[in-house]
Amino acid sequence: MSPIELGLLGRFAAEPALFEPFRNAATIAEIRSCINNLFDIFAEFKRQAKGDKTRLTESELPRLWILSPTASESILDGFRTNLDEENWGIGVHFLGDFFKTAIVVIHQLPCTKETLWLRILGKGRVQQQAIDELEALPQNNPLRSKAIDLLLNLKIS
Repeated sequence: MSPIELGLLGRFAAEPALFEPFRNAATIAEIRSCINNLFDIFAEFKRQAKGDKTRLTESELPRLWILSPTASESILDGFRTNLDEENWGIGVHFLGDFFKTAIVVIHQLPCTKETLWLRILGKGRVQQQAIDELEALPQNNPLRSKAIDLLLNLKIS
């Protein structure tokens, strides 16, 4: 699957990435835990590079994408997030550069084809609208049938 087919999700995955999806709004403690796990991974990469006697560059480190159906302004403010609307649009809130972390607030994403695969992970109306858009895709779209199967399995479980 190409990044174009997956829209914004494909752009996230085009570079080294970690994804932490949440069914309910990510809490402060959960966000801290995700960042802690990211730093553990950074440390492991650094140990491996040292053992291999190679140099580790910033671009080789993954970015953490925390996917949350919603997030309060107080949480976004508390983590000092910033939007980069020119490059990423609304709904993608970046922590400071060296944290290599973004909180994706799914309900804030615009209702476009580019955000469809992320909005499916939302809740309530946001998710239902994304499912309706998915069902409206052409029958021969390979992602359509696979995604509908996965959603049905998810609903059953």
